[in-house]
Amino acid sequence: MNQKRPAVMSIASLLAVAGAVVAQTPDRPSRLIRGLLDAPAGRPPAAWTAGPTAAAAGSYVFATADYPGAAHSVIYDSNGPMAVGAFEFDPSSPNSHATAFTVKGNVYKVLTVPGASDALATGVNGTGQIVGGYVDLAANLHGFLDAGGTVTNIDYPGARLTLAMGINTSGQIVGAWVDIANQEHGFVYDAGVFTSIDVPGALDTAGAGINSNGDVVGSYRDQAGGIHGFVLQGGVFTPINARLATTTRAFGINDAGKIAGSYVDPSGVTHGFIYSGGAFSTVDVAGAGGTALTRIKNSGQITGSFVDALGESHGVVGR
Repeated sequence: MNQKRPAVMSIASLLAVAGAVVAQTPDRPSRLIRGLLDAPAGRPPAAWTAGPTAAAAGSYVFATADYPGAAHSVIYDSNGPMAVGAFEFDPSSPNSHATAFTVKGNVYKVLTVPGASDALATGVNGTGQIVGGYVDLAANLHGFLDAGGTVTNIDYPGARLTLAMGINTSGQIVGAWVDIANQEHGFVYDAGVFTSIDVPGALDTAGAGINSNGDVVGSYRDQAGGIHGFVLQGGVFTPINARLATTTRAFGINDAGKIAGSYVDPSGVTHGFIYSGGAFSTVDVAGAGGTALTRIKNSGQITGSFVDALGESHGVVGR
């Protein structure tokens, strides 16, 4: 179909190839998921000299992870040896597609999802199980699980759209689904059973990350349209809001309860953050126009993306 697609890896990229779905889907239902998956918004630095490969940010040193030849790459998760994400060669072209990939030992591989026109790999656990989302040839959006090369759909019962976002060591999957009334909900999928997640009083909820304890993080939209992060622990929802931020999104949580995500400041620039012990720490790739973090692992490794002076997004792994 001949329509220009967003210049970011996002649910919008997936839905752009699904004409019938896009035509029937208002902006609101996919806003949370799209925000979780978009490359970070920001402005190019006034004096860009060299790309911030291996640039220190606080105690982190970042290395880029870009699919060869791609204009946009995003890293969503890592299990240590392997990272997963998505790339797009030319987002300005109607013939360019979002493609899931893995990288291990500097070897990049396309992650094949049978029957997919576009795909994102958004989560990976210690056993190598990978989750994500894809649009099929009939323009339907599904979540998927790749276990040793065997791919199965993860579709919330009765949902119009489903996207799997994260997976923990025991195989519990977290994500988001949209119902026939265009309401967005989070979910946890455990041993064949789906449980919907809705922040009380929220217009929309999206799950993004889950740790080994079953704690879930994600984002929700309040009655006024504001977007906030949340953590769900022991059945209790706790909002996560960076100070002075216009938007906060939580994406990943490790077993110690440290949370990774992003926030938008009053000037519209996106920053990565780590939330631990009730305190926020901003984590930005040096020289970037915008940074977003997606995961923090038990080892302390973090993943995410940044935007350069040309507006292109790059995947990063930080240690």
